[in-house]
Amino acid sequence: MMLERKLVRAATCLVAFLIFLAIPGKATAQSTCSPSNVMALDGGLYHFQMNEWNSSLRECASINGIGFNITTANFDLATNGAPATYTSIYRGCHWGNCTSSNPFPIQESNIASATSTVSIVQPSGYNNDAAYDIWFNQTSTTSGQPNGTEVMIWLNHDGSIEPFGSKVATATINGAQYEVWTGNQSSWKVVSYVATAPVTSVTNLNLLPFFSDAVSRGSMQPSWWLIDVEYGFEIWTGGEGLGMSGFSVSAAARTGGGGSCGSVPSAPSGVRATTASSSVINVSWTADTAPANCAISSYSGYRSTTSGFTPSAGNQVASGITATSFSDSGLSPSTTYFYAVKAVDASGTSGPSSQSGATTSAASSGGATGCHVNYAITNQWPGGFQAALTIENTGSTALSNWTLAWTFANGQTVGNLWNGSATQSGSTVMVRNLGYNGSIPAGGSYNGVGFTGSWSNSNAVPTSFAINGVACK
Repeated sequence: MMLERKLVRAATCLVAFLIFLAIPGKATAQSTCSPSNVMALDGGLYHFQMNEWNSSLRECASINGIGFNITTANFDLATNGAPATYTSIYRGCHWGNCTSSNPFPIQESNIASATSTVSIVQPSGYNNDAAYDIWFNQTSTTSGQPNGTEVMIWLNHDGSIEPFGSKVATATINGAQYEVWTGNQSSWKVVSYVATAPVTSVTNLNLLPFFSDAVSRGSMQPSWWLIDVEYGFEIWTGGEGLGMSGFSVSAAARTGGGGSCGSVPSAPSGVRATTASSSVINVSWTADTAPANCAISSYSGYRSTTSGFTPSAGNQVASGITATSFSDSGLSPSTTYFYAVKAVDASGTSGPSSQSGATTSAASSGGATGCHVNYAITNQWPGGFQAALTIENTGSTALSNWTLAWTFANGQTVGNLWNGSATQSGSTVMVRNLGYNGSIPAGGSYNGVGFTGSWSNSNAVPTSFAINGVACK
């Protein structure tokens, strides 16, 4: 009897143990202190890399999910040189070491979508950046240093560090402002975007506008190939406690694309210039069709006060445009301007479109127009687009508790809007300020309002706006 009870108890314990093994649980965190460690995550879909390449000091990290925490690090490098490490996670091919089932390579001119999500923890007191490191190569593969462009996006940074190269501009991308730095390494170009309002997380960050901006500045060619997207920390001093989580990257090529372009695109059609104010003319056109195995990467705009002019570098006023419109500002009142547009693909630039002219309105007496709104389409894709707005207070008193209104001409709708509260009734949109941005001083401006929206047949820029019920000029 006693033996039977022992056997029953043993069998029960064995069953319980087997059930315990069968119950899925949280993956156990892994750790490493190897400077060159590369670890497959999520079945190889992503790779963690310690990537300590410029220091011999000890660095350790704990890896859990698609993220990591630096548990040991006390780097001490001068901030005017290279960092000690770029501890990071990537998807794609890093010096020939490729993740599984990655969507790359994709030719820049053929990228239909590229987004990423990540959250970071960044204790203060160190010198480091929390940044994307995105690599383009002149050919579709490489086993070593890519020879195209290194695109860095600094979402956050701490200390006195600066990107490689020189600051050349400030750009508004995805509704946020970035300092733009460019430089040339021995065999590749570098363009860095430093957020002027640092963030600790992004969700489905659209990477395409950064690539288009790099092309427009000559830092990248549309024929070069996206091979790798990485995110992590470049660290000069300290480092313990830095961490990231929830990292993801997705990308897709345009359907039917991917091969070399057979020829340059045809000239754009449907160019239309529309007067917006005494100093602004909006220009729009019909989306161009690329040759087989190719895609339009951008458009360039040209302007002259002479009808029938020859578009050239000397009269180019806009480049790297990914939408089918742009706003030309800083013009003279009561002046007629003519515009033409060219399309760009991986094989080159199209011939010029037919020209369209418009005349700016007369300046109001005393030069005080009250307000002006600049509406720019910063990105556009089939059925959707992103726009940024700048409100200029040209009056002599501050704007308080402002409302901004406009009417869409082509049935567009506002989706997600930031730095304001939006309502839409039919084609009319009303945006109200939030608690922190309700005042615009006389002579000042506010450029924080932006949104994503949808469109169908066409996406013309609105031509009239009102602030607090008063029409802007």
